[in-house]
This record gives sequence, structure tokens and C-alpha cells, in this order.
Amino acid sequence: MGSAELSWLERAVAALDGTGLNGAERMDAAVLLVGHVRGIVQQARASGPAGNPEAQMGGILGDLMQAHGERFPALTAALASAAQSHGQDQAWEFGL
Repeated sequence: MGSAELSWLERAVAALDGTGLNGAERMDAAVLLVGHVRGIVQQARASGPAGNPEAQMGGILGDLMQAHGERFPALTAALASAAQSHGQDQAWEFGL
């Protein structure tokens, strides 16, 4: 972590001032946001420049659920719900 990251973190924590969160909660929210962004970026990088990480993840999950779906009823129900929304992954927006 360098001064540039500290500057970003400073601005994120300051932006949450007045939200009713205490200092520790503002820091936690900022760190959570950083983790979310990094996770989405890493997922996108893993799929390559022309890849579609959601489609790749969906394919992997589909294969695993066909083989082992009966062991994961909550995940099966969640994936069925996602399929009803045309499989649109909204992790980025939801996380933000």
C-alpha cells in the first residue's frame, strides 16, 4: 500500500462522513468496496481481454450443478432464480 492508495482510502472514508456510520464502520465500508472492485477486476482479468467472466462462471457452475446439484439445494434455487432474470449477472451493481 502506498500513498496513492492511502489518498483514495482517505477520500472514500471522508465521503462517508455524515452517513451515520462511525469511523470504524466508514473504514470497513471503504475497505469492503476496494475488495469488491478488486474481485470483479480479477475475475475479468482471468477471462482474458475478449472473455466474458459471467458466461465462463455460468458454464462452470452449470456443469458442476448438473453433476452435483442435489447436494446444493439453496444454490440450485438461487441459480434457477438467476435464470429467470435471463442470467444477468449484476454483481458489480449489487456490490456497489
